[in-house]
Amino acid sequence: MRLSLDAVEPELSRLWQEETDKGGPPRIGLFTLVALASELPLLGRAQRIVADAAAMYPSRTIVATWPQGADASITADATLHRLTATGAACGDAIVLEATGAAREWLPENLGHLALTDLPMCVWWVGDLPDFDKLFDRVAIDADLVIVNSGEMDLRDLEKLSMICKRIRDNTALTDLTWFRLRPIQELIARFFDGETAMACLTSIERITIEFSPRDGDVDAASTQACLLFGWMANALGLKADAVAWQRGAGWSEVTVGRLVGRFEHRYRDDVPPGGISRVTMECDGARFEVERQDDPQLFKWSREAPGAPVPPQIVRIKIQDESTLLIRCLERPKRDILYEKSLHLGSKIVRPVAPRLSTRIGG
Repeated sequence: MRLSLDAVEPELSRLWQEETDKGGPPRIGLFTLVALASELPLLGRAQRIVADAAAMYPSRTIVATWPQGADASITADATLHRLTATGAACGDAIVLEATGAAREWLPENLGHLALTDLPMCVWWVGDLPDFDKLFDRVAIDADLVIVNSGEMDLRDLEKLSMICKRIRDNTALTDLTWFRLRPIQELIARFFDGETAMACLTSIERITIEFSPRDGDVDAASTQACLLFGWMANALGLKADAVAWQRGAGWSEVTVGRLVGRFEHRYRDDVPPGGISRVTMECDGARFEVERQDDPQLFKWSREAPGAPVPPQIVRIKIQDESTLLIRCLERPKRDILYEKSLHLGSKIVRPVAPRLSTRIGG
């Protein structure tokens, strides 16, 4: 049943009263989770994932979409999340549909529907539009903004970087792709345990990142690979003042100061698009490598450094689904300075091969 916006709260109160009358759990909300489904086909996916989040953390969820339509109107559906199909209620589930010019009314109405005096987390579902102010307008009032840069084009890293700078005084920006990279980052950091291996860090000359590209992708590298490279470049103290790129069939290379970074395509159906298959770091007399095996959840870790022999190791890294990644983001609703630095540096490094109309960024 479609509701007007002023009927949403009374309907939710009625539903919770029914739960109380049946001896159900009390009404609890830890935060409001808003999912902006940028395309109508993403609606079902967004609803499923926010329901998983509400089952973990009781909350109010609002999924908003904006199909084409001549009339300007916003209508809503309101129901309750449940732990199982017939189980206990665990949160409010609101779906908004804004047609026509009513799309412009979403930011204010999302604010009105959010739980009072509790954090509001905003998740942009899908790719980030180039010339669209809606994301910016909603983000400015949120406590936490969640994106998935792995679904975006390489040029979107620059827009994310600029949005991050604009909202950082009041809002934290986090990224599902950053959380997907965490286990690989931990394996790379392990390379430099011990003084002998640590001494190699300042002399790294070449980094190779192999990734599985999206179908039809023409970018020099995936956003995930470039975010990882930005993290590594930040750790190595590199600057993006002067970078030089060259490209070939299935590969690209960038020179940043003393370092050469190479991005190579390796198509794999069992790896999420943009996902990392291999990372190699090399310097005179030393080689460090993390490589995905035939089983996509197994990685071989190997280090060849003078005076520091270590046998190769096989490590299992689970490929986390989107629900798990979103829940992990919600567990830490704070600014991640390392992510911000990696994003800013990575976006600068890829800027020459990801051009955009800078005068129109953000709107």
